[in-house]
Amino acid sequence: MLRYKNYIFDLYGTLIDIWTDEDKKQLWENLALFYSHYGVDYKPPELKRAYRRMVKEEENLMKRDGIIDYPEINLETVFLRLLKEAPKGHPTARLVKDEKEWVAAVANIFRIESYKKIKVYKNAEKVLKTLKERKCGVYLLSNAQRVFTVPELERLGLARYFDKIYISSDMGIKKPDPKFMQSLLSAEGLNKDKCIMVGNDMDSDIAMAKKLQMPAVLINTFHYSKVELWKKDNQYPVINDLKELLE
Repeated sequence: MLRYKNYIFDLYGTLIDIWTDEDKKQLWENLALFYSHYGVDYKPPELKRAYRRMVKEEENLMKRDGIIDYPEINLETVFLRLLKEAPKGHPTARLVKDEKEWVAAVANIFRIESYKKIKVYKNAEKVLKTLKERKCGVYLLSNAQRVFTVPELERLGLARYFDKIYISSDMGIKKPDPKFMQSLLSAEGLNKDKCIMVGNDMDSDIAMAKKLQMPAVLINTFHYSKVELWKKDNQYPVINDLKELLE
């Protein structure tokens, strides 16, 4: 495979193998219990419905002006709204003094309770380390929530390999919107022809690269068949192991 000066990686499904389930009964039970410690009363199903309604409201708000085709909300706003807009409550001496720290705690509970699996893909760390040793630029461009992703990168030992981390919840846009990639290229002063996008999703990672006419490679963790790739008119190289980037 051709070598590039800069490697821009997707995260989930590319470097991290993750499976979450946000419908788990225990998630909403424990989250409702946490909120109750701060004076608001939700039954778990009520909390789940309120969460999903607020997510949709935030998404619609971002879509309203028509400027952003693929908006990404910040879930921290939703977690805080659930506290402040709760329909029922009870007296409590436990007040939220630092909203940012409080929201991070709620987000940690939400994310941890949703896990079914999270691990680094085989050879992912080796590839990142080798690229850094080769003096390549290594960047992350992820459709994700910073409040979830940064702790996961740190805990799994991957954060140290990136020159810069770009997360959609910070930018308000997500892949396949080419403006997300363009923001990285512009901020870092990179020539797209000397960069390669490495991702696992034909409809976000690869579609974005195609719109920008920039190099890309598909890591096939979604197990697209040859027929599926043909139907999606894939023109990019396909690999089954990240170590193929080094060959």
